[in-house]
Amino acid sequence: MVGAISCSGSKADIVEEPQTDIATLRKFVTLQPSPVDAKWSVDKIGTDGGLGPSDTTLWAMVRYSDADFIAVSRALTADGAPRPITVGAPPAWVLADVDLARFRHGSDYVFDQAVSTGKPFASDLYSTGFALILPDHRVLIHFSSM
Repeated sequence: MVGAISCSGSKADIVEEPQTDIATLRKFVTLQPSPVDAKWSVDKIGTDGGLGPSDTTLWAMVRYSDADFIAVSRALTADGAPRPITVGAPPAWVLADVDLARFRHGSDYVFDQAVSTGKPFASDLYSTGFALILPDHRVLIHFSSM
């Protein structure tokens, strides 16, 4: 089996390979309206051995129809920009799908006023992160459980 997914409890487990299942992605983030397609992964961050479950990070690329993209873009624009968010390198599949060079600072990526806080996608599992509107009816979503 490639890529194990578990939504039990309050944390998501590692998803080794990018997934395309929108129904499962809905268990992690709010998707209203529903995207036409999606690609996403959940990765463990931090170290094992603590008292609780490890924190996870979710990266998702969702594509919308013309009308839905307009609605989602408006909601994200109204959402406002977060304070700058610094993250380690996104998964290879994200870097292959979208050019993030303008956000790269050394080995990290710093996302600032070009992104929104991503609140329209927030859920009980993931509420801290950002969303980046892309020109081809896609939105890049990043959330962390920590």
